Amino acid sequence: MNPTERRVPDVQTSLNETLNHPAGEDSFRQLAEAIPQLVWTTRPDGFHDYFNQRWYDYTGTSFAVTQGEGWRMPFHPDDVPEAAKRWQHSVRTGESYEVEYRCRRHDGVYRWFLGRAHPVRDASGRIVKWFGTCTDIDDQKRAADGLSFLAEASALLGSSLDYETTLAALTRLAVPRLADWCSLEILDEEGVAQRLGVAHVDPSKVALADELRRRYPPDPRRPYSVYQVIRTGQSLVFPDISDAVLVTASQGDAELLRISRALGLRSSVMVPLSARGRTFGALQLVTAESGRRFTPADVAFAEQLAARAALAVEHARLYTNAIRAEERFRSLVSASAQAVWVMRPDGEVMEDSPTWRAFTGQSREDYKGFGWLAVIHPEDQERVRRGWEAARALKQPYEVEMRLQRAEGGYAITVSRGVPVLNPDGSVREWMGTSTDITAQRQAEEASRRLESEQRARRLEALRAEVSEVLSREDTPSSLMQACAEAMVRNLPVLPLVQVWKWKREARVLTLEGNAGPAAPFSKQPSQTELGQLLVGIVGESRQPLLVNAVQEDPRLRSRAWAQAHGLVSFLGTPLLVRGQLVGVLVVYGQQPLEEEALATLATVTDAIAQGVERRRAEVSLQSHAQELARSNEELQQFAYVASHDLQEPLRMVASYTQLLARRYKGKLDTDADEFIAYAVDGVNRMQRLIQDLLAYSRVGTRGHEFKPIDSGRALEKALANLKTAVDEAGATLVQGKLPSVMVDETQLIQLFQNLVGNALKFRGPTAPRVLVEAEREGPMWRFTVEDNGIGIEPQYYERIFVIFQRLHGKEEYPGTGIGLAICKKIVERHGGRIGLDSQPGQGTTFWFTLPAVPTASSQGTTS
Repeated sequence: MNPTERRVPDVQTSLNETLNHPAGEDSFRQLAEAIPQLVWTTRPDGFHDYFNQRWYDYTGTSFAVTQGEGWRMPFHPDDVPEAAKRWQHSVRTGESYEVEYRCRRHDGVYRWFLGRAHPVRDASGRIVKWFGTCTDIDDQKRAADGLSFLAEASALLGSSLDYETTLAALTRLAVPRLADWCSLEILDEEGVAQRLGVAHVDPSKVALADELRRRYPPDPRRPYSVYQVIRTGQSLVFPDISDAVLVTASQGDAELLRISRALGLRSSVMVPLSARGRTFGALQLVTAESGRRFTPADVAFAEQLAARAALAVEHARLYTNAIRAEERFRSLVSASAQAVWVMRPDGEVMEDSPTWRAFTGQSREDYKGFGWLAVIHPEDQERVRRGWEAARALKQPYEVEMRLQRAEGGYAITVSRGVPVLNPDGSVREWMGTSTDITAQRQAEEASRRLESEQRARRLEALRAEVSEVLSREDTPSSLMQACAEAMVRNLPVLPLVQVWKWKREARVLTLEGNAGPAAPFSKQPSQTELGQLLVGIVGESRQPLLVNAVQEDPRLRSRAWAQAHGLVSFLGTPLLVRGQLVGVLVVYGQQPLEEEALATLATVTDAIAQGVERRRAEVSLQSHAQELARSNEELQQFAYVASHDLQEPLRMVASYTQLLARRYKGKLDTDADEFIAYAVDGVNRMQRLIQDLLAYSRVGTRGHEFKPIDSGRALEKALANLKTAVDEAGATLVQGKLPSVMVDETQLIQLFQNLVGNALKFRGPTAPRVLVEAEREGPMWRFTVEDNGIGIEPQYYERIFVIFQRLHGKEEYPGTGIGLAICKKIVERHGGRIGLDSQPGQGTTFWFTLPAVPTASSQGTTS
């Protein structure tokens, strides 16, 4: 190591040094109160002796309750045994402690936390204390559980065409993972809502729910019911079901109120089951015992689940209808009678045909000669006549499909077949023929095609859904490619092998990352190839799809023996492109020739795989950069705080003695000495102001108070009180518009107003300063403006002025350190807002910034 370099100690070493220092306990507790996690410490024997304020704020407990073994009280009863077992193991062995558990918030809601603890040791290695943190991971865990649940639900819904059974099973799957109570209703053929399934965490309450449904069935005329959801296709959300809501809903019915209270309803969401533009049911989720409240994210998730359930119902119904159509067709074919006819060699009708008369309604006089052409659809007559004349001339069997008028009206699709009956000399004696009604057959074939199309669409939808679910995982790009290949094989079982090749830009090679199917794994194919080599390399080089239906004969195939062993006869490769750039190649092999339709099938997922893999690669890279940036930013803030804090004491001493020199020796030395001392005093004063501003800048994000509703008008008044001397000296006029309450840190809001108004006073023009402060609503935020009539700012400096230490004027012309506006920007961004300005030189400046509005009942979700 270079002698000038200094090793930065790790966190554990720093913690050991801090707590082993005589004053370390106080320093540690100051730090513990500042960080966002729940922090606690124990004695070496595991006895809990300290919790930071965030612990008490979150759990609503006190030290007297949670010290010692009392820490278990807020934990979920199901999680306490595992947490206690791991804690005892760590205390006994000295190993670090880590466990996931649910911790009860002060309002009774449980959230998932990650608990960690590390031992603090003295110089001899003896444990002197345990330091622990509790980090809220509830949102991440719920997101992961949500994706897993949707995958399970999709598999369940696709497992059977008996949708009534699968929907009932879906309600059981949803409890208790999504809610304490789940029910599902679908309209029957008469438009009456029928409950297909209901599940509750407490089985005894299922009977209570059934009793409520039996005694008080849904009324189509009443609002806030399943009929309203089905009628409008819009979700109904009740985030908080209070007792007052139950009283109102019961409309004076004491028994209804009693049952509703017994169910213990807390929150409810009802979402529609819609498919193909039609709403035919509703899914309801209710919380009770758990005390959870549904959020907008829960509503969106429930709507996704309902959409998948609705699609499964629609597909099952289409399949059932197609089967029924096929059965009807078979019955019609069995019961139908053919029209039989006989003609002379010249093509004229030879004898009476009762079946023809019954089918067409023509009399014998009507159809004799060539009169039978009259009941053929006008558009088909010429084609039928020419075909019939050609068959007679060639003495060959005749067959034609045509539309034939029926006796009861309308046209039937028929197939007419005629064969010549020959004399011994080969001449035609007569023609025998039949006309068969195939209308039902054609309709059944059309229904079968629609069914096949629906089934194909269903498979593709399932494939797209599973690929989308795979690509949403936080996994490595290589793992995602393998999972995508496996998903394709599951959803397209006719494919014996699916491969996903990744393009490595730096090495300029394609590497095999995904490999699934009955023909995989294999050893004779390469794991990487260059562009232009082999079939996959040709696809990568050309950036165009490639279809080969005689792959064993293709010289670009690496191993013909391998293809023969697995019976592979076709190859289809498509490039994975993002904005025209190659990401990889998707390859499938078939044991039958592949049609162009296979290319269209692949096209449904290639773009998603390309985008997903590239997005995940970018996310991994971005996460790495973000972690490095966060670490660097944290070190920079710590350095700025420590540097500014530690420099103050020596500067105070320098300032004191330089000021003493100025007072004691002013006029006693020569004029140069007086000037030099004045320079020193001025420099020290400016350095103190600079350090104080730097310290304030570093504390914005680390020493701020919690956000709460604050009257911004009162905050402005406090800021103006701090600036009273400057206002009076400048002769300024301050105009305050109607200012709202905002959700902020009051101290920082005062500082924000003080800096911006002070800036307007400092950079004033030749006339007396005039400052106008106003605010207007902008969505969930308030937009504030601080307008002055000062010297203004050139547009090219708009961004620069918010950068720390950036000044547009010399300190002799306008005093200051160049940190004030940087502090303003940091305060606004801490509150989730934005800051900027509009200005013209000589015409004043308007600074604007946004701050969050105080949440209201309507913004958090109210009963529809």
